Amino acid sequence: MNRLLTRLGAGLLLTVSLSACSMFVPPEENRLLFGLAPVNELGYEIAGGAITVGTRTLLLSARPGMPVTTVTGYRVSYYDENGAVLGASSQQPQTLNVIVPAGWNCDEPHPALGCNAMSPGARPAPGIPAEVAGVQDQFLNVDIIELHLAAGQPTGWYADVTLFYDNARGQFEETYRLYIVAPN
Repeated sequence: MNRLLTRLGAGLLLTVSLSACSMFVPPEENRLLFGLAPVNELGYEIAGGAITVGTRTLLLSARPGMPVTTVTGYRVSYYDENGAVLGASSQQPQTLNVIVPAGWNCDEPHPALGCNAMSPGARPAPGIPAEVAGVQDQFLNVDIIELHLAAGQPTGWYADVTLFYDNARGQFEETYRLYIVAPN
């Protein structure tokens, strides 16, 4: 009985130790912060038989300490609730030219580029968000909406948006998930 309790205690201690280690692993330092405003979903509405894709603004910002980053392209893949591929944009990245200010705060930021490590009073912080209005038309295709309608507007459908970008640290490719909802 004592041996069983010792093994159980050792197993519990190992589990707690390993889960505590994950708290100290920093987030990916070159992964951009990605979101859509006003909501972080791709949505559409049907009014009078016409499909209207919901208005969204893409928000991209740099993590603390990340240099100025240029987003050069994107690719979108669409999936149903079971993870089956429904469609995709071209295999070649679609062009997107967005400059994301560096992940620094300072006393007097540049209006377009924000701050960098050499700016007076510079300190690592999330960068000023770069906004791209009207991105919903690029991220949600009407053919996917028609498939969603034909399937009865199920929940769990999503789009994986892959961004291609580069900065002083190299070239990167990161994927972000957005759920498809209706009505908007």
